Amino acid sequence: MPPKQRILIHQRQALRTWALSQHPRPSQKTCIAWFLEKYGLHISQSTVSESLSSHFEGLDTLTDKDRSRLRSGQWPDLENLLYLWQQQIEERGGVTSGELLREKAQRIWQELPQYSALPCPELSNGWLQKFKKRHNIPEHIRHGELGSVLETAEEEMRGIRTFAGEYQEEDIYNMDEAPLYWKMTPSRGLSTQIQPGRKKEKDQISTVLACNATGTDRLRVWIIGKSRKPQALKYINVSTMGGEWRWNKKAWINTTIMVEWLQSFYSYIGTAREVLLTMDNLSAHITALELSPPPPNIRVAFLPKNSTSRFQPLDQGIIQSFKSHYRRQWLAYMLNCYESDQNPLDLMNIHLAIRWMLRSWNNYISNTTIYNCFRKSTLVISPISLPDSIDSPDISTLYEKVQRVGNIRDAMAISSFLNPIEEQEEIETEEESSPDEVLQDIISEHLGLQQADDDEDDEVESSRATYTIQEAIKALQVVIEFTEGCDDMKTAHLRAIERLEQELQLVESNSSV
Repeated sequence: MPPKQRILIHQRQALRTWALSQHPRPSQKTCIAWFLEKYGLHISQSTVSESLSSHFEGLDTLTDKDRSRLRSGQWPDLENLLYLWQQQIEERGGVTSGELLREKAQRIWQELPQYSALPCPELSNGWLQKFKKRHNIPEHIRHGELGSVLETAEEEMRGIRTFAGEYQEEDIYNMDEAPLYWKMTPSRGLSTQIQPGRKKEKDQISTVLACNATGTDRLRVWIIGKSRKPQALKYINVSTMGGEWRWNKKAWINTTIMVEWLQSFYSYIGTAREVLLTMDNLSAHITALELSPPPPNIRVAFLPKNSTSRFQPLDQGIIQSFKSHYRRQWLAYMLNCYESDQNPLDLMNIHLAIRWMLRSWNNYISNTTIYNCFRKSTLVISPISLPDSIDSPDISTLYEKVQRVGNIRDAMAISSFLNPIEEQEEIETEEESSPDEVLQDIISEHLGLQQADDDEDDEVESSRATYTIQEAIKALQVVIEFTEGCDDMKTAHLRAIERLEQELQLVESNSSV
């Protein structure tokens, strides 16, 4: 049986508002069709019946002001963390009974400094009912659709395509996360063993990628690491580089980061365009959307659950191309180190990795590749036949040269280097934490306990010097002179370098005032 399709509180409220305003009252089939057109999701008749029942009549008078008042409660921090936990467990298919909610609330109370010195309150049934009302949690959380026959992923995707057809291709966006082991080498030993002075888990980051169907609009890459400020980024502004750096204990997107990403996306799009944003049906995405719903001009649709390999555009080859281009640059760096009789792992740092990630995303993936992957996912349907080309660099010669020059005798197959099993396992097992582990992560994130990771950051510090602006201008002047005497360079390149020189001179002038 396909997985349960959950609808969000504001969607249920919208369904009630629409249905109760119609005269005569619409049938359940009409409500299903309306919901499909508005949100691109198939819901069952039991969901319609439940949503329109007296059980949810409190949603009819719930204004934004009321919602804020209801959600405050006597212990807002405790309730907010408990609600986040309940949402994540429910999204994983778990059951959160009243007794379990009280048990976890007591644990949260004991771990939050503002409460821990006080005696734990009774957390009575009365409090529990008010907590559920404040957060619109049904009495029987999983009752709604357990017995219903849900539509297949194919049917859900047809619904998404139906309203995706209302948008221009450049206004259809997709977002996805991708883990990356940025220090992985061809050597089986170096890739699977913890080396002296290194922590293998530090080599893992996650990237958040998003773009439109034509590839003409690629959003900033968000990189999620384990440290607030790695040593190699001590003097580096990742935002200036064109990316965004975030961190948590697992180096993976969570509700907090997802809320921030959504708000950034809303701000970036503005109010002048009507756009569609698609993403995976993951708990962090769903809960974040609940906490930060989109403005009227932005529609968000969740792709069918557990169908990434088929319907997620970024997973049809865009992420693979991104990683291949990244690893091509990493191999070239390794080769240069080996030829200089240096160990690349002694010199590699996250600053270089971010530089190569951003170049891969912004410069090396073609618009054609992105468009073809959106077509392959069936999210967009092209009226004309196009070749299914996906550009990935041929690194076989470079790979062999690195093995030879680096004297790597236990090299893995090139396919394993390009598609490490560790990165696939990260995707498949990310949501397998136990309920207690989920709660501990939520509490730790709230308390900022991940800061301890900064003290353990053993990454190689960037070897670059701190240059003055005068030195940077002189360096550009050397590049300008070289370009002026080079037959193979274009005038446009020279003009771009000159504009950068002018910008730096302006900064220098303003700083001396």
